[in-house]
Amino acid sequence: MLLNKTSTWALVACTLALGMSVRRVEAQRPERQQEVRVPGTNVTLKAGWQLLFYDGCQVAVPVSWQDDASGSLAFAPDGSSLSIRVLRTTSWSAYKAQVRAAYVRPKVVHDDSDRRLWLEIGDFPTAQHYIAVFSGARVCNGILEIRSRTMPDVEDTIKRIADSIGLAN
Repeated sequence: MLLNKTSTWALVACTLALGMSVRRVEAQRPERQQEVRVPGTNVTLKAGWQLLFYDGCQVAVPVSWQDDASGSLAFAPDGSSLSIRVLRTTSWSAYKAQVRAAYVRPKVVHDDSDRRLWLEIGDFPTAQHYIAVFSGARVCNGILEIRSRTMPDVEDTIKRIADSIGLAN
């Protein structure tokens, strides 16, 4: 079948338009949801993370971290760890003063507020983060020990864990 010049150009234009619309559809393909809000909590989990509970406290850690039988400890494949505890206090300010006296020279004070105290102690290869979150007369505290800077997205991982520590709803 022979095509004249006009038919050839029309065919080329249709082919280009079809190709462009296919590209447009590919660009609009839905992505997997990267975060999900855990019902009944104030926690949003990143894909590949899990929420752990211990004695009224909650914390999010990567799924590669394994918790112990009691639920108070979690361990990363590289040896990093998190210990979580719940304490009772009659005074948040007195509690913070005790912690600050114990850790006289923290490397960094990430937060010292009416709700949370987050201190970074030491340097690599073993850096510790002391995170305490206050609510009512209870304090959930965690000691996060990071053993390796080679952990994927180490700063984001530390921040996500620290931000997730709190009293379970």
